[in-house]
Amino acid sequence: MITVKWKTATGATGETQLSGDDKWTFGRTGGADDLTVSVDNPAVSRTALVIRDSGPGPVVFRGQTDNGAKVALVSVIGSTTWLDEGTAGNLTAEENRVELSIQDEVVVTVDVEFDDRGSVVERRQAQ
Repeated sequence: MITVKWKTATGATGETQLSGDDKWTFGRTGGADDLTVSVDNPAVSRTALVIRDSGPGPVVFRGQTDNGAKVALVSVIGSTTWLDEGTAGNLTAEENRVELSIQDEVVVTVDVEFDDRGSVVERRQAQ
């Protein structure tokens, strides 16, 4: 099970659980389900961030266009890995926070909690 907790610049917060093929999405999607967080900000892409299960840990995909935006994977010790537009990064026990900033203003902070579960192939073989 993956737990996704988020806080937007406007103060909105939430938490949801992902399992199986679930995907959590942030952006101007207009979705109304528990796995989609929508914002009314023209600088934010329709699917700015997508988090889904992918092996030992979740993966985050950056769909946010490069219009002064930065997407960072932040570790518990404060180090940062930057994601370029159209790329993905693996979250780990040490690097489990995602921050999306536009013009140096943090738009959303996402904390992801999960247990190390082995790769998808290893889990399928164990069933």
